[in-house]
Amino acid sequence: MVLERFKLFGASALFTTLEKRNILIYIIGIMLYKFGVEAFNGAIVTLATNRYDQDAYETVTLTRTFQSVGLLIGLNQASQCIGSMLIGPLIKRCRTQMVLSATIFIFALSTAIFMVVDVITGGSIKPKNFVAKHKNDFSYYGDYRTDIIIPIYCLSGVTFGMVESIRRVIPANIVGDNIVKLRKMNALVHIFYEIAGVSGALTTALVLIPHLGNNHAFIITPVLFVTSGLIWLFIHSVQNKTNIDDNEISSHVKKTKVNYFKAIALTLFSFLQSIYTGAKIVFTSRKFIWLFAVYPLAVYSHRYIENSIAPQVAQRFLQHSDWSQILVGGSNLGELFGALFVFYFNDTMKSPILWVRLDALMLFVICIISSNWICFSCW
Repeated sequence: MVLERFKLFGASALFTTLEKRNILIYIIGIMLYKFGVEAFNGAIVTLATNRYDQDAYETVTLTRTFQSVGLLIGLNQASQCIGSMLIGPLIKRCRTQMVLSATIFIFALSTAIFMVVDVITGGSIKPKNFVAKHKNDFSYYGDYRTDIIIPIYCLSGVTFGMVESIRRVIPANIVGDNIVKLRKMNALVHIFYEIAGVSGALTTALVLIPHLGNNHAFIITPVLFVTSGLIWLFIHSVQNKTNIDDNEISSHVKKTKVNYFKAIALTLFSFLQSIYTGAKIVFTSRKFIWLFAVYPLAVYSHRYIENSIAPQVAQRFLQHSDWSQILVGGSNLGELFGALFVFYFNDTMKSPILWVRLDALMLFVICIISSNWICFSCW
């Protein structure tokens, strides 16, 4: 009966029964994963924001909160790049679902470290009747140096990058090389992914942080990650050309006994080579040079506003750091609308270039409007 719900999205006739089952399992797992990610990232960024403000207040020094938060987020994203390169050699040696589940278990452990450190240093869940003596009073936080958050968040960034990279391989394992099925499945999965993102961000801002505090708001994250990893173990890969090729590659790697670190070095070399090749194509062709101007810059601006500007607006203008997740929830809601648009008009607009251009132009316009509004507000 559950599989019949695919009819609501016009995908019932496209996928086989086994594919529907695998897609359903994947969607359930990814929704739990996304909800946990929103709770974790939202709580950590607001926790760092509050703690750096608290440090400046207690030491009577100039506030450099958002310089430190920017460094925190930047190093985390750089760590995600490292994680994405580490995962390549692993999926050539082991079953994809096993690697994904094992990685997300490690991710769950890395998120739990924050709460362990907080509890060991005297921290606790926010008391029910807690009344702050001043706006920077967070006496229920653990007594540890705030900069400790940075290396731990970088560690979680490595595992985050590994999970984000490998979960994009799963769709091909479920529906094979069929382009139509892949596009339909990716759009369908992204719809539920963003539903979880919106609900996760709003729940974090309006329920978890106010009741548990930033230091323990992500207490559900390790549980959701472990549950998601266990659910993904039930996905059965279909036999297709891609999987056969992957098996051949895997067996070849085992036969030649390629050293894992050598494989990582080769992956890094391929990554740098792809950057060079991509830059050469984009900057030497009039057909593609517009990509750099309106797509990478627009995406960067989008991430900058979501990860850096939103916490500043929430803390300085709205006077509630946790409300930054409400802004992130609005961003996720926009992505949900975009995913629905792609899903229903996927058959009409078949060229990916049209989607890329539309996405790039819309992001660029929205980022300009947001930046002007922020500058006007500051002025």
